[in-house]
Amino acid sequence: MSASAADEGVTVENNQPRGPAWVGVDLAALRHNVRRMLSVGPLGTKLLAVVKADAYGHGAVPVSRAALEAGAWGLAVARMREGVTLREADITAPVLVLGYTPIRELSIALAHDLAITVSGMQTALALSALGTATGRDARLHLKVDTGMHRYGIEPEGAVEFAARLAALPGVRLEGVYTHYATADEKDSPVYAQQAARFEEVVRALGLRGLRPPLVHAANSAAAISSREPHWDAFRAGIALYGVQPSHGRALSLRPVMSLKAEVGQVLDVQEGEGVSYGQRYRAATRMAVAVVTCGYADGYMRSLGGTGEVLLGGRRCRVLGSVCMDSLVVGLPGDLDIAVGAEAVLLGTQGAEQVSAEELSGRAGTIAYELLCAMGRRPDRRFNG
Repeated sequence: MSASAADEGVTVENNQPRGPAWVGVDLAALRHNVRRMLSVGPLGTKLLAVVKADAYGHGAVPVSRAALEAGAWGLAVARMREGVTLREADITAPVLVLGYTPIRELSIALAHDLAITVSGMQTALALSALGTATGRDARLHLKVDTGMHRYGIEPEGAVEFAARLAALPGVRLEGVYTHYATADEKDSPVYAQQAARFEEVVRALGLRGLRPPLVHAANSAAAISSREPHWDAFRAGIALYGVQPSHGRALSLRPVMSLKAEVGQVLDVQEGEGVSYGQRYRAATRMAVAVVTCGYADGYMRSLGGTGEVLLGGRRCRVLGSVCMDSLVVGLPGDLDIAVGAEAVLLGTQGAEQVSAEELSGRAGTIAYELLCAMGRRPDRRFNG
Protein backbone atom coordinates (compact mmCIF):
# COMPACT_ATOMS: atom_id res chain seq x y z
CA MET A 1 0.00 0.00 0.00
CA SER A 2 1.59 3.23 -1.10
CA ALA A 3 1.94 6.32 1.08
CA SER A 4 -0.47 9.19 0.57
CA ALA A 5 -0.87 12.50 2.41
CA ALA A 6 -3.90 14.40 3.64
CA ASP A 7 -5.00 17.57 1.87
CA GLU A 8 -3.71 20.78 3.36
CA GLY A 9 -7.00 22.69 3.39
CA VAL A 10 -10.03 22.55 5.68
CA THR A 11 -13.55 21.48 4.92
CA VAL A 12 -15.99 24.35 5.19
CA GLU A 13 -19.63 23.82 6.19
CA ASN A 14 -21.97 26.78 6.57
CA ASN A 15 -18.90 29.01 6.21
CA GLN A 16 -17.36 27.47 9.34
CA PRO A 17 -14.13 25.43 9.33
CA ARG A 18 -14.77 21.80 10.16
CA GLY A 19 -12.00 19.87 11.85
CA PRO A 20 -10.92 16.32 11.04
CA ALA A 21 -12.08 14.98 14.43
CA TRP A 22 -15.55 15.43 15.85
CA VAL A 23 -17.85 14.42 18.68
CA GLY A 24 -21.33 13.32 17.72
CA VAL A 25 -24.16 13.91 20.21
CA ASP A 26 -27.39 12.01 19.58
CA LEU A 27 -30.11 14.06 21.26
CA ALA A 28 -32.81 11.57 20.26
CA ALA A 29 -30.93 8.92 22.23
CA LEU A 30 -30.71 11.28 25.20
CA ARG A 31 -34.46 11.89 25.14
CA HIS A 32 -35.00 8.13 25.03
CA ASN A 33 -32.76 7.70 28.07
CA VAL A 34 -34.61 10.41 30.00
CA ARG A 35 -37.90 8.66 29.33
CA ARG A 36 -36.43 5.30 30.36
CA MET A 37 -35.20 6.75 33.65
CA LEU A 38 -38.57 8.37 34.31
CA SER A 39 -40.12 4.92 33.98
CA VAL A 40 -38.20 3.48 36.96
CA GLY A 41 -39.95 5.45 39.70
CA PRO A 42 -43.55 6.02 40.76
CA LEU A 43 -45.62 8.22 38.48
CA GLY A 44 -45.01 11.86 39.33
CA THR A 45 -41.47 11.45 40.65
CA LYS A 46 -39.42 14.41 39.44
CA LEU A 47 -36.17 13.91 37.54
CA LEU A 48 -33.25 16.30 37.92
CA ALA A 49 -31.02 15.89 34.87
CA VAL A 50 -27.40 16.24 35.96
CA VAL A 51 -25.64 18.41 33.36
CA LYS A 52 -22.50 19.35 35.27
CA ALA A 53 -19.12 19.38 33.51
CA ASP A 54 -20.76 20.56 30.29
CA ALA A 55 -23.22 17.67 30.52
CA TYR A 56 -20.40 15.15 30.97
CA GLY A 57 -18.71 16.56 27.87
CA HIS A 58 -21.79 16.42 25.65
CA GLY A 59 -22.77 20.11 25.66
CA ALA A 60 -24.81 21.46 28.55
CA VAL A 61 -27.20 23.76 26.73
CA PRO A 62 -28.41 21.41 23.95
CA VAL A 63 -28.52 18.48 26.37
CA SER A 64 -30.50 20.47 28.96
CA ARG A 65 -33.06 21.52 26.40
CA ALA A 66 -33.45 17.96 25.13
CA ALA A 67 -33.75 16.54 28.65
CA LEU A 68 -36.45 19.05 29.58
CA GLU A 69 -38.33 18.32 26.35
CA ALA A 70 -38.30 14.62 27.29
CA GLY A 71 -39.82 15.24 30.71
CA ALA A 72 -37.04 16.19 33.12
CA TRP A 73 -38.38 18.53 35.82
CA GLY A 74 -35.15 20.39 36.49
CA LEU A 75 -31.38 20.43 36.11
CA ALA A 76 -28.42 19.97 38.42
CA VAL A 77 -24.92 21.39 38.05
CA ALA A 78 -21.80 21.38 40.20
CA ARG A 79 -20.69 25.00 39.87
CA MET A 80 -22.56 28.28 40.02
CA ARG A 81 -21.04 29.34 36.68
CA GLU A 82 -22.57 26.26 35.04
CA GLY A 83 -25.99 27.37 36.21
CA VAL A 84 -25.45 30.89 34.93
CA THR A 85 -24.56 29.46 31.50
CA LEU A 86 -27.95 27.76 31.38
CA ARG A 87 -29.76 30.94 32.40
CA GLU A 88 -27.88 32.94 29.77
CA ALA A 89 -29.19 30.44 27.22
CA ASP A 90 -32.75 31.33 28.33
CA ILE A 91 -33.31 28.04 30.14
CA THR A 92 -35.82 28.83 32.88
CA ALA A 93 -36.32 25.40 34.48
CA PRO A 94 -35.29 24.84 38.12
CA VAL A 95 -31.50 24.56 38.49
CA LEU A 96 -29.77 23.20 41.60
CA VAL A 97 -26.08 23.83 42.28
CA LEU A 98 -24.85 20.62 43.92
CA GLY A 99 -21.34 21.73 44.83
CA TYR A 100 -19.67 24.43 46.89
CA THR A 101 -20.60 28.02 46.08
CA PRO A 102 -18.22 30.67 47.48
CA ILE A 103 -19.96 33.38 49.47
CA ARG A 104 -18.63 35.97 47.03
CA GLU A 105 -20.71 34.32 44.26
CA LEU A 106 -23.99 33.95 46.13
CA SER A 107 -25.40 37.25 44.87
CA ILE A 108 -24.86 36.05 41.28
CA ALA A 109 -26.61 32.79 42.06
CA LEU A 110 -29.56 34.63 43.59
CA ALA A 111 -29.81 36.99 40.63
CA HIS A 112 -30.07 33.98 38.30
CA ASP A 113 -32.59 32.12 40.48
CA LEU A 114 -30.30 29.17 41.17
CA ALA A 115 -31.06 26.87 44.09
CA ILE A 116 -28.01 26.54 46.33
CA THR A 117 -26.81 23.55 48.33
CA VAL A 118 -26.24 24.45 51.97
CA SER A 119 -23.81 22.47 54.12
CA GLY A 120 -23.04 25.12 56.74
CA MET A 121 -24.59 28.06 58.55
CA GLN A 122 -22.17 30.62 57.11
CA THR A 123 -23.62 30.14 53.62
CA ALA A 124 -27.17 30.15 54.99
CA LEU A 125 -26.67 33.43 56.85
CA ALA A 126 -25.14 35.08 53.79
CA LEU A 127 -28.08 33.97 51.64
CA SER A 128 -30.52 35.20 54.28
CA ALA A 129 -28.93 38.64 54.21
CA LEU A 130 -29.00 38.74 50.40
CA GLY A 131 -32.57 37.52 50.21
CA THR A 132 -33.72 40.06 52.77
CA ALA A 133 -31.90 42.90 51.03
CA THR A 134 -33.25 42.07 47.58
CA GLY A 135 -36.74 41.04 48.63
CA ARG A 136 -36.27 37.76 46.79
CA ASP A 137 -36.06 34.55 48.81
CA ALA A 138 -33.00 32.42 48.17
CA ARG A 139 -33.85 28.79 47.41
CA LEU A 140 -31.90 26.28 49.51
CA HIS A 141 -31.35 22.53 49.48
CA LEU A 142 -29.93 21.07 52.68
CA LYS A 143 -27.41 18.33 52.06
CA VAL A 144 -27.11 15.55 54.65
CA ASP A 145 -23.82 13.65 54.89
CA THR A 146 -24.98 10.08 55.50
CA GLY A 147 -21.55 8.57 54.91
CA MET A 148 -19.95 9.95 51.74
CA HIS A 149 -17.96 12.42 53.89
CA ARG A 150 -17.68 15.00 51.18
CA TYR A 151 -20.28 17.72 51.75
CA GLY A 152 -23.23 17.96 54.10
CA ILE A 153 -24.53 18.19 57.65
CA GLU A 154 -24.22 15.12 59.87
CA PRO A 155 -27.56 13.31 60.29
CA GLU A 156 -27.58 13.89 64.06
CA GLY A 157 -27.64 17.65 63.57
CA ALA A 158 -29.68 17.88 60.38
CA VAL A 159 -33.10 18.46 61.95
CA GLU A 160 -31.95 21.27 64.24
CA PHE A 161 -30.04 22.80 61.34
CA ALA A 162 -33.21 22.71 59.24
CA ALA A 163 -35.10 24.39 62.10
CA ARG A 164 -32.57 27.21 62.14
CA LEU A 165 -32.91 27.58 58.36
CA ALA A 166 -36.70 27.75 58.67
CA ALA A 167 -36.37 30.63 61.12
CA LEU A 168 -34.18 32.73 58.82
CA PRO A 169 -35.74 35.54 56.78
CA GLY A 170 -35.02 35.80 53.07
CA VAL A 171 -34.55 32.07 52.42
CA ARG A 172 -36.80 29.15 51.52
CA LEU A 173 -35.84 25.56 52.28
CA GLU A 174 -36.88 23.91 49.04
CA GLY A 175 -35.20 20.52 49.37
CA VAL A 176 -33.15 18.07 51.40
CA TYR A 177 -30.91 15.41 49.89
CA THR A 178 -27.99 13.07 50.30
CA HIS A 179 -25.58 11.28 47.97
CA TYR A 180 -24.67 7.60 47.96
CA ALA A 181 -21.07 6.38 47.84
CA THR A 182 -21.68 2.79 46.70
CA ALA A 183 -25.07 2.68 44.97
CA ASP A 184 -23.44 1.03 41.94
CA GLU A 185 -22.23 -1.94 44.02
CA LYS A 186 -24.47 -4.97 44.41
CA ASP A 187 -25.76 -5.60 47.95
CA SER A 188 -23.56 -2.87 49.45
CA PRO A 189 -23.98 -2.54 53.24
CA VAL A 190 -22.71 1.05 53.01
CA TYR A 191 -25.53 1.93 50.64
CA ALA A 192 -28.10 0.32 52.93
CA GLN A 193 -26.70 2.21 55.92
CA GLN A 194 -26.78 5.55 54.11
CA ALA A 195 -30.34 5.00 52.91
CA ALA A 196 -31.49 4.15 56.44
CA ARG A 197 -29.81 7.22 57.93
CA PHE A 198 -31.40 9.49 55.37
CA GLU A 199 -34.82 7.93 55.83
CA GLU A 200 -34.59 8.62 59.56
CA VAL A 201 -33.68 12.27 58.93
CA VAL A 202 -36.64 12.70 56.58
CA ARG A 203 -38.98 11.06 59.10
CA ALA A 204 -37.74 13.37 61.87
CA LEU A 205 -38.15 16.43 59.65
CA GLY A 206 -41.73 15.41 58.99
CA LEU A 207 -42.47 15.04 62.69
CA ARG A 208 -41.22 18.59 63.27
CA GLY A 209 -43.15 20.01 60.33
CA LEU A 210 -39.88 20.80 58.56
CA ARG A 211 -40.00 18.39 55.61
CA PRO A 212 -39.37 20.46 52.47
CA PRO A 213 -41.23 19.92 49.18
CA LEU A 214 -38.35 18.10 47.47
CA VAL A 215 -36.66 15.11 49.08
CA HIS A 216 -34.13 13.40 46.81
CA ALA A 217 -31.37 10.86 47.27
CA ALA A 218 -31.05 8.50 44.30
CA ASN A 219 -28.49 8.91 41.56
CA SER A 220 -28.69 6.83 38.35
CA ALA A 221 -27.51 3.62 40.00
CA ALA A 222 -29.75 3.96 43.04
CA ALA A 223 -32.77 4.89 40.94
CA ILE A 224 -32.78 1.50 39.21
CA SER A 225 -32.19 -0.40 42.44
CA SER A 226 -35.12 -2.30 43.90
CA ARG A 227 -33.87 -1.33 47.37
CA GLU A 228 -34.16 2.42 46.89
CA PRO A 229 -37.11 4.24 48.47
CA HIS A 230 -38.37 6.69 45.86
CA TRP A 231 -38.74 10.16 47.29
CA ASP A 232 -40.09 13.26 45.57
CA ALA A 233 -37.28 13.42 43.03
CA PHE A 234 -34.07 11.74 41.90
CA ARG A 235 -30.93 12.87 40.11
CA ALA A 236 -29.87 11.10 36.91
CA GLY A 237 -26.49 11.70 35.33
CA ILE A 238 -24.51 8.91 33.68
CA ALA A 239 -27.59 6.93 32.64
CA LEU A 240 -28.88 9.85 30.59
CA TYR A 241 -25.76 9.59 28.46
CA GLY A 242 -26.34 5.92 27.70
CA VAL A 243 -24.05 4.24 30.23
CA GLN A 244 -25.56 1.47 32.36
CA PRO A 245 -24.90 2.78 35.89
CA SER A 246 -24.79 -0.49 37.81
CA HIS A 247 -25.61 -4.17 37.86
CA GLY A 248 -29.29 -3.32 38.38
CA ARG A 249 -32.00 -3.90 35.84
CA ALA A 250 -31.08 -3.19 32.24
CA LEU A 251 -32.93 -0.22 30.79
CA SER A 252 -32.07 -0.46 27.07
CA LEU A 253 -30.20 2.83 27.27
CA ARG A 254 -28.79 4.27 24.05
CA PRO A 255 -25.26 5.72 23.77
CA VAL A 256 -25.38 9.46 23.20
CA MET A 257 -21.75 10.32 22.40
CA SER A 258 -19.55 9.17 19.54
CA LEU A 259 -15.99 10.20 18.63
CA LYS A 260 -14.95 10.07 15.00
CA ALA A 261 -12.03 11.29 12.91
CA GLU A 262 -10.64 11.14 9.40
CA VAL A 263 -7.71 9.09 8.23
CA GLY A 264 -4.90 11.54 7.46
CA GLN A 265 -2.38 9.19 5.89
CA VAL A 266 -1.94 5.54 4.93
CA LEU A 267 1.54 4.10 4.67
CA ASP A 268 3.65 0.98 4.87
CA VAL A 269 5.89 0.07 7.79
CA GLN A 270 8.71 -2.37 7.15
CA GLU A 271 9.61 -5.32 9.36
CA GLY A 272 11.50 -4.13 12.45
CA GLU A 273 10.53 -0.47 12.08
CA GLY A 274 8.96 1.41 14.99
CA VAL A 275 5.78 3.45 15.22
CA SER A 276 5.10 6.72 17.08
CA TYR A 277 6.90 8.30 20.04
CA GLY A 278 9.24 6.05 21.95
CA GLN A 279 9.02 3.40 19.21
CA ARG A 280 7.20 1.16 21.68
CA TYR A 281 5.67 -0.81 18.85
CA ARG A 282 7.82 -2.45 16.18
CA ALA A 283 6.41 -4.24 13.18
CA ALA A 284 6.95 -8.01 13.22
CA THR A 285 6.39 -8.09 9.45
CA ARG A 286 5.78 -5.56 6.69
CA MET A 287 2.39 -3.98 7.37
CA ALA A 288 0.05 -1.16 6.42
CA VAL A 289 -0.92 1.45 8.99
CA ALA A 290 -3.32 4.39 9.04
CA VAL A 291 -2.79 7.71 10.79
CA VAL A 292 -6.05 8.76 12.46
CA THR A 293 -6.42 12.50 13.07
CA CYS A 294 -7.38 12.29 16.74
CA GLY A 295 -5.11 12.38 19.78
CA TYR A 296 -5.15 13.01 23.49
CA ALA A 297 -5.82 16.73 22.95
CA ASP A 298 -9.09 15.65 21.37
CA GLY A 299 -10.02 13.38 24.28
CA TYR A 300 -8.59 10.02 23.21
CA MET A 301 -6.60 9.09 26.28
CA ARG A 302 -2.87 8.46 26.02
CA SER A 303 -3.29 5.31 28.12
CA LEU A 304 -5.07 3.72 25.14
CA GLY A 305 -1.78 3.39 23.27
CA GLY A 306 -1.33 -0.30 22.48
CA THR A 307 -4.71 -1.22 24.00
CA GLY A 308 -7.37 0.79 22.19
CA GLU A 309 -9.17 -0.38 19.07
CA VAL A 310 -10.51 1.91 16.34
CA LEU A 311 -13.18 0.98 13.82
CA LEU A 312 -12.26 1.35 10.15
CA GLY A 313 -14.31 -0.16 7.37
CA GLY A 314 -16.39 -1.89 10.01
CA ARG A 315 -13.32 -3.69 11.35
CA ARG A 316 -11.40 -3.38 14.62
CA CYS A 317 -7.88 -1.98 14.21
CA ARG A 318 -5.46 -1.89 17.15
CA VAL A 319 -3.79 1.37 18.20
CA LEU A 320 -0.05 0.91 17.73
CA GLY A 321 2.47 2.60 20.02
CA SER A 322 1.88 5.89 21.79
CA VAL A 323 -1.17 8.09 21.28
CA CYS A 324 0.11 11.51 20.20
CA MET A 325 -1.40 14.90 20.99
CA ASP A 326 -3.07 15.24 17.60
CA SER A 327 -3.07 11.76 16.07
CA LEU A 328 -2.65 8.05 16.57
CA VAL A 329 -1.60 5.13 14.38
CA VAL A 330 -3.54 1.91 13.85
CA GLY A 331 -2.55 -1.31 12.14
CA LEU A 332 -4.60 -2.35 9.10
CA PRO A 333 -5.53 -5.95 8.26
CA GLY A 334 -4.00 -7.01 4.96
CA ASP A 335 -7.38 -7.29 3.23
CA LEU A 336 -8.68 -3.90 4.38
CA ASP A 337 -8.37 -1.14 1.80
CA ILE A 338 -8.53 2.26 3.52
CA ALA A 339 -7.99 5.63 1.85
CA VAL A 340 -7.18 9.09 3.15
CA GLY A 341 -10.36 10.78 4.36
CA ALA A 342 -12.01 7.55 5.47
CA GLU A 343 -14.06 7.78 8.65
CA ALA A 344 -12.58 6.19 11.76
CA VAL A 345 -14.79 5.55 14.79
CA LEU A 346 -12.98 5.76 18.11
CA LEU A 347 -16.15 5.70 20.21
CA GLY A 348 -19.41 4.52 18.75
CA THR A 349 -20.70 2.16 16.08
CA GLN A 350 -19.59 1.33 12.56
CA GLY A 351 -21.26 -1.52 10.72
CA ALA A 352 -21.79 -4.42 13.11
CA GLU A 353 -19.01 -3.32 15.47
CA GLN A 354 -19.28 -1.01 18.48
CA VAL A 355 -16.75 0.56 20.81
CA SER A 356 -18.73 1.53 23.90
CA ALA A 357 -17.77 4.01 26.61
CA GLU A 358 -17.61 1.10 29.05
CA GLU A 359 -15.20 -0.82 26.82
CA LEU A 360 -13.01 2.16 26.02
CA SER A 361 -12.76 3.34 29.62
CA GLY A 362 -11.91 -0.20 30.72
CA ARG A 363 -9.08 -0.37 28.20
CA ALA A 364 -7.88 3.03 29.43
CA GLY A 365 -7.93 1.90 33.06
CA THR A 366 -10.57 4.41 34.13
CA ILE A 367 -14.37 4.81 34.33
CA ALA A 368 -16.87 5.93 31.72
CA TYR A 369 -17.56 9.15 33.65
CA GLU A 370 -13.96 10.33 33.26
CA LEU A 371 -13.76 9.23 29.64
CA LEU A 372 -16.81 11.28 28.63
CA CYS A 373 -15.88 14.33 30.71
CA ALA A 374 -12.33 14.29 29.33
CA MET A 375 -13.50 14.60 25.74
CA GLY A 376 -11.58 17.56 24.36
CA ARG A 377 -13.04 20.91 23.39
CA ARG A 378 -11.15 20.96 20.09
CA PRO A 379 -13.36 18.46 18.23
CA ASP A 380 -16.53 19.92 16.76
CA ARG A 381 -19.74 18.93 18.53
CA ARG A 382 -22.22 17.72 15.95
CA PHE A 383 -25.72 17.48 17.37
CA ASN A 384 -28.41 15.42 15.71
CA GLY A 385 -31.86 14.21 16.63
